[in-house]
Amino acid sequence: MMNSSTSKFAFTSFFWFLSVLVLFLPFSSDAQALDASLIEKLAEGITVDLREPSYSNGILTTEKGGVITAAGVRIQALHLRYTRQLVDQEPVLTLEAEGDLLVEFGEYVFVGEKLFYDFQKKEGVIYQGKTAIAPWFFGGERLELRSDGSYVIYNGYVTTSEKDEPEWGIYSGLVYVKDQSYLTAQNVQLRLWNYAVLWIPSLRANLNSIFDSPIRYRFRWGGRQGPRFGLTYEIFSWEHWKTFIRFDYRLTRGPGGGLETYYRSEDRKTTFRSINYLAKDSSLIHPHEKGRYRFEGNLQKLMNNDKTSLLLTYDKLSDKDMPSNYHDWDFDFDVAERTQLLIRHQEVNWISNFYTRVRLNSFQTVKEELPTLEVNFKPFEWGQLGVITDNWASASYLDFKYSKYLPHVRNYCSTRFEYQPTLYRPFNWGQFLTLTPEIGAVTILYGNSPEKEEEWLALGKVGFYAQTQLYRYYGEYKHVIEPYGFYRYYSSPTSSPHQHYIFDIEDGWTRLNYCALGVRNNFYTKRESACVARVLSTNIYAYAFFDTTKIKQTIPRIYANAVFFSKPSLKHVLNSAWNLERHQIDHFNFRTEWTYNENFALAAEYRHRDSYCWRKVDPDNFFLDMFRSEKELRHSPLSDRRDTMLLHCFYRFHPNWAFEISSRQGWDRLREPSYLEYEIDLLTTIQTAWHLRFSFQHRENDNRFAMYMNVGLKKPDPKDCKRSWYYYE
Repeated sequence: MMNSSTSKFAFTSFFWFLSVLVLFLPFSSDAQALDASLIEKLAEGITVDLREPSYSNGILTTEKGGVITAAGVRIQALHLRYTRQLVDQEPVLTLEAEGDLLVEFGEYVFVGEKLFYDFQKKEGVIYQGKTAIAPWFFGGERLELRSDGSYVIYNGYVTTSEKDEPEWGIYSGLVYVKDQSYLTAQNVQLRLWNYAVLWIPSLRANLNSIFDSPIRYRFRWGGRQGPRFGLTYEIFSWEHWKTFIRFDYRLTRGPGGGLETYYRSEDRKTTFRSINYLAKDSSLIHPHEKGRYRFEGNLQKLMNNDKTSLLLTYDKLSDKDMPSNYHDWDFDFDVAERTQLLIRHQEVNWISNFYTRVRLNSFQTVKEELPTLEVNFKPFEWGQLGVITDNWASASYLDFKYSKYLPHVRNYCSTRFEYQPTLYRPFNWGQFLTLTPEIGAVTILYGNSPEKEEEWLALGKVGFYAQTQLYRYYGEYKHVIEPYGFYRYYSSPTSSPHQHYIFDIEDGWTRLNYCALGVRNNFYTKRESACVARVLSTNIYAYAFFDTTKIKQTIPRIYANAVFFSKPSLKHVLNSAWNLERHQIDHFNFRTEWTYNENFALAAEYRHRDSYCWRKVDPDNFFLDMFRSEKELRHSPLSDRRDTMLLHCFYRFHPNWAFEISSRQGWDRLREPSYLEYEIDLLTTIQTAWHLRFSFQHRENDNRFAMYMNVGLKKPDPKDCKRSWYYYE
């Protein structure tokens, strides 16, 4: 038997056990309720729809398929294991899925073999996953879905091929994609049929650059410079910048390469383009050269609420044949551009232009402007008189430099200040006739001249312009007739062209007395689309010259220009003149353009120029005709008789096949031999985005066969795109 002390200890111990049991039983129950409540709260918004599920210890499974959705994600698979339980007092909301797996994550849709997803962190991993952002397809061993909507691909690829084993792709150990467009990759390889053809350490790109042909290959065989292989690859595309790397190799000369850079701001008010190219090569004229190069750039910008525009261009060449020798279908190597800076500023009452032009290439003949400033003031009206005043002025320092290949010539330079005021007053008689007389002057100060330091040039000008308009309706057609005429008289200048330097056609002032008469005809009609179209436009006119010994006949030529749409898709253009003195065609240009449908288009043009039709920048400027005799002009480079035929045809005979033919032929030339050049191209598309062009080029000096390959897609309509990058035109 127990003694009293033992009994007392046992009773006390039992009492405390009951007390603790009473206290802790309700607390444990409340804790379980709180934990269950927390899990329920975390699981809010998660919808589970499974076929024949089984449940055990907070785990819901099925082998019959189902769908689970939550905020920003939808998961569909054949085998699913949904866990909702506490592990070490921490809530767990996860999902494992495999078999016919389909995952919608934000704006992406993924397929893969297996998925693990954490609903709390809103992150997951897809194994052997794939997705697409038209026209791109992505895949990799492991895809990490991140809570910010981006994803990371490990040991993955990017391609436009729809096959399980793509013919080509951009492969990388680590690819990061965000905002559906921007890709960052490390240790990048370009593979064709599992062969690595290019490697770069890192790549940042805008996936929409697929529309600007980011990968281009070419091979050209033939010609005097031998076979050449080359490729162009986009190495950087981010925000509004693009950079392409170019590599070429001539089997008989050596390698060449360079960078092409493009930029366009989001508001499209700033654009930049540059080409920097070096090659181990020599021109045909100078075979002992060791290298050739071209550095070209173009910058355009709008500023100050679009009141100020800026244009900067530069073009440095190793030789004048560089553009033609390296001319390719995918390389914008046109003729050398001017190296210049142009700034234009417009206000309400005036417009100013600032020019700076310099010569970078010694083989060019250039009028350098160092610089030129022009100001054109808004015409203003004098009170009740109705007289309108127009003022224009310029100040320049000009330096005319001849090409180094021109012997027996001397460069010259001078400051030049010009001012041209003009007064005119329109008079209206009724609703049909407007007569506008005008009077003005031209004053030029040259700081240097052939005979002395300064030379003043001044002359006066008077004239008038008359115009009327008549119209009549013929059913759905409206015929508008505009007879017009004008008279101009320029007095003899105080300085003849022999006494000052001639920098361009604006310095060739001399006495001129002439008038013009003409009539314009326009026919308008309404189309089915409720728009007004001009189906026929003609302009027939002639100039009459007075008090001159240089032009023997008062009216030497009659001019005719016409544009006619025989059908909405068929256009004809005519520009011609008849020489009344010699009873022959002065010039005749006729062009026809026919777009039958989206698969067939044809253009043909015939050009004829007589030896008495002078090559002038402005064909309606006759100061040269007044100052130089016909004999002098006839034996100068301004006389260039020739006939030319231009042809261009495009025909798509299959959705993925087309051919294009273009040619030009010239004959009946006085100082140059006849020529025939043509190009025949066969175009095809493979695997949606790969384009091939096979080209045969026959030129004056050689024949070339070329093959071009690039990846790219047709640019979509920006209205149909949720997100679109800018396009270069």
